[in-house]
Amino acid sequence: MFNEILHFLVFSLSGCPRATFAGKKGKISGDEILNTKFKTSDVLENDEEIKQLNKEISELNESNTEMEAAMVKLQSQISSMEKNLKSIEEENKMIEEQNEALFLELSGLSQTLIQSLANIRLPHMVRISFS
Repeated sequence: MFNEILHFLVFSLSGCPRATFAGKKGKISGDEILNTKFKTSDVLENDEEIKQLNKEISELNESNTEMEAAMVKLQSQISSMEKNLKSIEEENKMIEEQNEALFLELSGLSQTLIQSLANIRLPHMVRISFS
């Protein structure tokens, strides 16, 4: 409806035959045109508001694009860090398993050494006194 009124106002004032024809067809009555709340200054103000809103939308879209790019970069960095962490965890697990195996081997060697030393007979030693 607004577009029809705007079209009629703009083109009928210029003498456009299409606008007068639309008015004659009954799409827009004279009362509607006279009683309309829209004035040329209101349309111009609305146009400026629309331009300002479009500018703000463009700025927001640009900001969103930048933020999305930053998020993609952060997600990539997080993914890389998670892979590194998983690799380090696997490496640590292998080191722990090796340490456990070495500890068991050391424990077995210690027991063998203790048993070997227990079976050794030392010769009786005579006490030498220095008088």
